[in-house]
Amino acid sequence: MKQPFNPGDRTYHVSDERLRAFKALTPEQRLRWVEELANFLRLAKVSKKKSSSH
Repeated sequence: MKQPFNPGDRTYHVSDERLRAFKALTPEQRLRWVEELANFLRLAKVSKKKSSSH
């Protein structure tokens, strides 16, 4: 039986350059980025549910 994936087990590495680029964004740009990311993750989750139900 396949073990369910625990999202808490994820690890990420973000370079100093990418952190500086994010820090340089305006608050509005940061919020837009977060909203776009959240939308992408929702779409990916819905797509995964549809593909696993076939």
